[in-house]
Amino acid sequence: MSYDIELISIGEDLYPILGSSASMLNAVQNEFRFRLASSRVREEGLSFNRNQYSTAEIWQFLKEQRLSFGGNRPFIIAFLNRPLQSTQYKNIFGSHEGDDGLAVVTLHSSTQYVKEAKRYCCYYLTRYAMSFVNPLIRAHNDPDRSACYFHAKVYKPEIRLSMDSGTICDEDMRQLDNPPAGSSARRLSHLEREALSKMRQVVRGDYPHALVMKGGGVKGLAFAGALLELERYFWFDRHVGTSAGAIAAALLAGGYSPAELVELLGKKDFREFMDAPFWKLPFNILFRWGLYPGEHFREWIGSLLRAKISKQGDILMSDLNGAVFYASTRGTGNMVFDSSGSRKDITASYAVRCSMSIPVFFIAAELEGRKIYDGGLRSNFPVARFLADHPNTPFIGLYLTPTVKRGRGWMGSDLLEIVVEGDERSVVDGHPFDMVLIDPSPVNTTNFRLHALEKEFLLKVGRAAALKFLVSRNFDDGPDLSTVESATREAEECRERVRSLRRRNSKRRLIAIAIVIAAMLIIGILISSHLFARITSAF
Repeated sequence: MSYDIELISIGEDLYPILGSSASMLNAVQNEFRFRLASSRVREEGLSFNRNQYSTAEIWQFLKEQRLSFGGNRPFIIAFLNRPLQSTQYKNIFGSHEGDDGLAVVTLHSSTQYVKEAKRYCCYYLTRYAMSFVNPLIRAHNDPDRSACYFHAKVYKPEIRLSMDSGTICDEDMRQLDNPPAGSSARRLSHLEREALSKMRQVVRGDYPHALVMKGGGVKGLAFAGALLELERYFWFDRHVGTSAGAIAAALLAGGYSPAELVELLGKKDFREFMDAPFWKLPFNILFRWGLYPGEHFREWIGSLLRAKISKQGDILMSDLNGAVFYASTRGTGNMVFDSSGSRKDITASYAVRCSMSIPVFFIAAELEGRKIYDGGLRSNFPVARFLADHPNTPFIGLYLTPTVKRGRGWMGSDLLEIVVEGDERSVVDGHPFDMVLIDPSPVNTTNFRLHALEKEFLLKVGRAAALKFLVSRNFDDGPDLSTVESATREAEECRERVRSLRRRNSKRRLIAIAIVIAAMLIIGILISSHLFARITSAF
């Protein structure tokens, strides 16, 4: 049996937060399906506006509404944002009439105890889902069981104790598992028990997420900075990426921590990826349609994975922990490398090499009789494709995007940036709650000659973006605004130093070019004068 639970907002439009909360719980289980009320029901709920409410009048309103609109509406949870009182207490957060399939929750004054409104809503959705299974379980006020979901929470701060622990006391668990015969209560099924466990994980904030990372060449170093902060609040069981995102995904799925990524990528000289002598470049571009073979990169990734994974022979995709990479190919479009699915028997380092075949810069890889190109050509930020293959998966996306429009640049660089970066803005706008937006400018995709200051900047800007995201999620134990402002200020100061460095380097290059041209002109003039003198002396 699947419980169909309707959510209705009373007196004020709370549907945006209710929709997000319902989606979070619906994403992890199928036994309790939370849905928003229909448009006609919403209108009546919003018109029932009071300065304060009693549970008695809420029950009366919901019962009358059931009769008025009819239909199969066995379970309804009403949400409001005004003071709520019961016959026993003058100020409560929630109550239920389990036998009638009704419950009510107020958000009024809840932020004094719980900053995360969505988590608060998820807590009560989970709490009253259990009461619909067994309406005979009554709230208790046993101080030794204060962490239990069924504790009365007369002392309001104790609500965080239940949310953070996810506890159901042994006595209440026995009632859920063994209700009285012939009563209105149902025995908790195995699937329902698993569903409630997953929902409590969501409330606790420790349900696993997928980490989805955008392509972006060397700019991907910013991911390491972001992950240093994100790892304190999330754990990831899937690591998904394209190009630079695939590099980070492979290392994380191979067992490297964000701190180790910072050290590895911070020390790596990215110029080593440009693994062809200067004289070969014209031949490579003419006959192989790319400048560099990318073999150094493949060997580098392979050696790092072998250092973490004890195995004889090559490290395969199947040896990684929840890794998914995307590349592009003619005809079929995306080529997927999944550690538990498509091409799981491919060598992991070669899969990453396929994903980061930046057009023109790297020679295209080959697999299954086809040329394989950078995943950014089709799915540079592969959220939509990943969710199509793994629907309803909770995820966090790391998205590289400049917040300020750049000045005019070289057309070839701009075109390459457009091809590699792609247009993923609609995907980002569709999931604003799940996106960490990182502005790596002025660093570009193929700036492989990164200065130490530019690496420091990418790490700083990634960290600042993650902190800003965490504040937007309103975690109860999250970073405060002063921490975010300090990190943002440091990142912006570093950005200005990078711009100054680049301006100085640009001037030096221009001066060097001018000196070379002047020297060539002088040498040319001297040679011409010498030849002219010899010619005239001959006559």
